[in-house]
Amino acid sequence: MRKELPYAPMSPAAPDPARVPSGPRPERVAVGVAAVALVVRLLALLELRGSVWDEVLLGDARLFEQWSRAIAAGDWLGSEVFYQAPLYPYLLALLASVFGPARLAVQLLQIGCAAAAAGLLTLASARALSPRAGWVAGGLLALHGPAVWYDLQPEKTSLAVSLGAVLAAFLLARTRSPRLAFGAGAALGALTLLRENAFVLVVPLALACAAERAGRARRWLALGAGAALFLLPVALRNLAVGGAFLPTTANAGVNFYIGNGLDADGMYRPLVAGRGHPAYEREDATRIASELAGRALGPAEVSAFWFGQAGRELAEDPGHFLALLARKVRLLCAPGEIMDALAFEVFQDESLVLRALSWLGFGLLLPLAAAGCVLGAGARGPRLLALAAGVLALSVVLFFVVGRFRLGLVPFLAPLAALALGAERAATRRGLALAVFFATAVLCAWPLALPGDPRATSHANLASELVRRGDFVRAEAAAARARALDPTSAEAAYNHGVALRGLGREREAREPFETAARLEPAYAADCLAEIGASLAATGDLAGARAKLDQALSLAPTHAAALRHRAALDGR
Repeated sequence: MRKELPYAPMSPAAPDPARVPSGPRPERVAVGVAAVALVVRLLALLELRGSVWDEVLLGDARLFEQWSRAIAAGDWLGSEVFYQAPLYPYLLALLASVFGPARLAVQLLQIGCAAAAAGLLTLASARALSPRAGWVAGGLLALHGPAVWYDLQPEKTSLAVSLGAVLAAFLLARTRSPRLAFGAGAALGALTLLRENAFVLVVPLALACAAERAGRARRWLALGAGAALFLLPVALRNLAVGGAFLPTTANAGVNFYIGNGLDADGMYRPLVAGRGHPAYEREDATRIASELAGRALGPAEVSAFWFGQAGRELAEDPGHFLALLARKVRLLCAPGEIMDALAFEVFQDESLVLRALSWLGFGLLLPLAAAGCVLGAGARGPRLLALAAGVLALSVVLFFVVGRFRLGLVPFLAPLAALALGAERAATRRGLALAVFFATAVLCAWPLALPGDPRATSHANLASELVRRGDFVRAEAAAARARALDPTSAEAAYNHGVALRGLGREREAREPFETAARLEPAYAADCLAEIGASLAATGDLAGARAKLDQALSLAPTHAAALRHRAALDGR
């Protein structure tokens, strides 16, 4: 009988050629991708320094800066249940306590995190998929135009994308220890305090932890403990100050109504026309809900009211909900960015880097990722990524669609897209993958009518903020630019009138106010009050009284009209 030789491991001097990866080590490639991401963002930052869009904060960015200043001044606990996700303003307050209120420090932090995220995704994809898929996935994240743009904004989207890349790397990992599960849970908890809907990612994360039977319970517990590290303190804080045990915020109900009520169009629409600023959202949601309920409602009750209101309106017209859902799916797949307070296009106008990256948008990434789902269908990592992207997309379309919500899908789609661009296997499914790519590309490219002009809306919002600052010269120019781009914009016309009044050009201001009232009836009382004040300023007291009385007939408690009428009566 032949005697078996004892087992000896393969000598390092004679490695198995089939298992030796060609090309540079994944770690080096990851560092290179991170460096590219860093350089691209720094170049874009340098281009935009001094731009009015970099100087003036709008929408959530201004809200977070104001909130962070209050926190840094000593109001760390606050007095109400959180209505907006709280992690970002607290982070800004911590940075301000170290570096002072320097916006550059925030931008550099986000740029650094984005570069690290691109490197991490490169490394995870290279190890789980293939070396080629690694640098392609990291490169797609590093050069995704909207992601670069958001990394320059003092707004929470950038860090949400970076944390999403951490979770995508966890889903791609071949083995997952309880320690890694705890880290993923902590990343999920932090991400939920930036984007509340991101908590749905607990589903693919839990499935990833269950992939191996041994130690499954320990990984689940570690995942939950990591998430609780961030969410439990917020829930206890909300309970202490507002009597509601909410681990995040109290705005889910109103956001669901905005996205699904009978007047919804799939995008953000304020409850009251002209009051879309974050500072008004909570006030209007609470006031309207309490009036309709006939009693004062607490934060959790307000959210429940708006969920109920949306449910009642959906029951009245189920077909509207289905048509709206289909429209939101199309909005999610749109190649361009669905704007909120600011449009990507106005930054592209001033940045060569952002214009150069315009080709790599969602309209290309999604079809590639759909093809990658087909090619990677037999592997656990791609299946988990596809599930993560799917549940996250569903959490967006169930509410309303804007570009910054959709951007959270990019870290999960990039490795799937890399499979389509760098597939080294599954040749038998390439025909199907190609068909899926073209079908998804047609869906993305199919024309979709969107209201207004994104550049015009951005300039109108800029004019509003400049008016608030008392910078009427630049406000008038911005409003005039907005009206030239979109003559149907009531916001632009109204802000133009206010800016002209601020410059003392009372007679010129009347036409914009009249136009705004005609374009948006909800603005009528505001416009009549301004026209009345303008007439009074030019000596037409009788005409002023008539306009102010008209304003008060529409809104008896209109503060500006009452103030102007009292001043007129005192003459």
